[in-house]
Amino acid sequence: MVAPKSNRKRPATTSRKRPARRVAKRPTARGERPAAKPAARSAARRPAKPALPPAPAAGPVPSAIGAYLHHADYTTHDLEAIKRFYTGVLGFSRFTEDPRAGYLSIRTGTSSSLGFMAPAPGPPEQWRPPGEPGLYFLVNDVDRVYRELLAKGVEFEQPPSDRPWGHRMAICRDPEGRMVCLAQDKSR
Repeated sequence: MVAPKSNRKRPATTSRKRPARRVAKRPTARGERPAAKPAARSAARRPAKPALPPAPAAGPVPSAIGAYLHHADYTTHDLEAIKRFYTGVLGFSRFTEDPRAGYLSIRTGTSSSLGFMAPAPGPPEQWRPPGEPGLYFLVNDVDRVYRELLAKGVEFEQPPSDRPWGHRMAICRDPEGRMVCLAQDKSR
């Protein structure tokens, strides 16, 4: 049996909502959010900020402060040489460069990246902290990486050798002398 229709009209104060417009979403890489809508015109006058990877969409965050990315900034006197070394020689293919700001951001892993920029004017050298730390990259096969980089002309200070903490590690330097450690976790 079909219920009779009500002849009641909707009250005048009730409004109908328009259906939401459907917007085609661009496909994203795993763990990335879709690109944000274009900023307002006034935002174009603001100085550019370094492009960092977006926060992951979901999943546990391994820190009490909610950090989802480790990004380290370094200064450089030769941005082009640094770019060639990290992208061309070491092969980090995901990077962004902002020529207006003189900034290079290189994605080194799912939750890590490096940034390089010219030194900012600041206090005299004796007030600055000691030299920059070395970079430590975990790789699956350090001996293979060592052979490939030797073939590309990279000079190593130390060839692959086993370390007491369970890593097999080789050491080279980037064009400005930063120590670059390539290590394989032997416990895996």
